[in-house]
Amino acid sequence: MSTLILEYVLIVLLVLGVGYLIYLLKDRGTIIKEDYYGITGSILSMLEDKEAAQVNVKNILREVSKAVSFVELNFKNEDNEIKQEKALEIARNSILELNLSTEIPDESIIYIIRLSTALLPGVRPLGGSKR
Repeated sequence: MSTLILEYVLIVLLVLGVGYLIYLLKDRGTIIKEDYYGITGSILSMLEDKEAAQVNVKNILREVSKAVSFVELNFKNEDNEIKQEKALEIARNSILELNLSTEIPDESIIYIIRLSTALLPGVRPLGGSKR
């Protein structure tokens, strides 16, 4: 009998915890649908206050995705490290064309490149180990 009561109490605590988490996310103004794998929050924290907008994040993600697609189409037979460097160079130049005053670190761009590559159909992620 006591285990049954304990299970119900734990279920109630779990529901309250999830509800509180949703409350905190809404309180911060984060829209869960538009927080692409947590990247949006990371990019917004890097940008200056005047540039921290969803539009800029979408533009950055779009430019990195275009760079990854270009590299995957045109450099299929290259090693993954070389493709990653080419994608980084193209993405860096594309992000510079967005005229943001904040410079996004290369390490962050590399993480976004790897995620973009992983989301492409039938492509092994850049920079990953050869299995």
